[in-house]
Amino acid sequence: MNLLSLLLQVAPIIPAIERGLVGTLVYSAIGIIMCVVGFKIVDWLIPGHMARQIAEEKNMAVALVASAMILGICIIIAAAIAS
Repeated sequence: MNLLSLLLQVAPIIPAIERGLVGTLVYSAIGIIMCVVGFKIVDWLIPGHMARQIAEEKNMAVALVASAMILGICIIIAAAIAS
């Protein structure tokens, strides 16, 4: 089997891979943006500023709550995108 015949067999697969790659990148960007927006909404709703507590005051309890919240939002977004 020569290289040309191998490329002709693989060629129909390339557009499907490109569509899948573009879709993955788009959904990833949407998911990341939604996660950041969700974090900002929760930060806005609770008293105090989570980002400042984590960055400036090194509050580990707030960091754990924020990480659990972000993980929960990401699971919800992944389930919504997958369905």
